[in-house]
Amino acid sequence: MSGKGVTAGVIVAGLLTGAASGWFTLQHGMVQGESYSGWNGSKVTGSVDADPWTRARVAVSGLLALNKSQAIYFSRNSDDSGARLREDCRYRVSGGAIPARWWSITVYAADNYLPINDDDALSFDQTEAQPQGKAEWSGILSSKRPDGEPWASTRNAGDYEITLRLYQPSAQAQANYAAIPMPKVTKLDCGGAA
Repeated sequence: MSGKGVTAGVIVAGLLTGAASGWFTLQHGMVQGESYSGWNGSKVTGSVDADPWTRARVAVSGLLALNKSQAIYFSRNSDDSGARLREDCRYRVSGGAIPARWWSITVYAADNYLPINDDDALSFDQTEAQPQGKAEWSGILSSKRPDGEPWASTRNAGDYEITLRLYQPSAQAQANYAAIPMPKVTKLDCGGAA
C-alpha cells in the first residue's frame, strides 16, 4: 500500500472514530460530569473551559448554559434506589435549603426535549415548593396532577430525566459542588397504585 493509501486510511479511521465518539456523547444526557448524590453536574458547562463534547451536548439539548456564577446545572435519570425514572411512576423530590437565589426542577423526555402535553406544569421551583416542618420542601413528579402539592408533569415523557438549575448560586456552591445539599428523589408507586 502506498503512503497516500495509508494516510487516507488513517484519516478515514480518525473521522469515523470522532463521529462515533460524538454520537455516543450526544446520546447520553444533557449534563454529564461527576455524580453528586445521584445528580450529575459538570463544572465546565457554560464555561470557556468546556470540552467539545460538553459544548455539543449543550448545543443539541438547547440547555443554553450560563456561566456557573449565574447558574449551575445538575441532571439525573434515576431515583434514589438507582431505578430509571419512568412516566408510569410517581416520585417525591424533596430537600432542604439550596444555596442559590432561586432554583427549579424541570422534566425532560427521553429525547432531551420537554414532554409534549398540555398540563402547563413541566417544572416546579422554590416559589411553589415552600419548606414544610423542618425546613424541608417537596414536589411531585407524576403523569397526573396531585392535590395541593407542587408538581411537574411527566405525561408523555417516557423514561425521562430531570434537571435541577441553581440560579445565582453561592460562592461556596460554585467552588464545591459536593457541598450542595442535593434533593432526594423517592419513588412513591408505579402503574397507578395509591
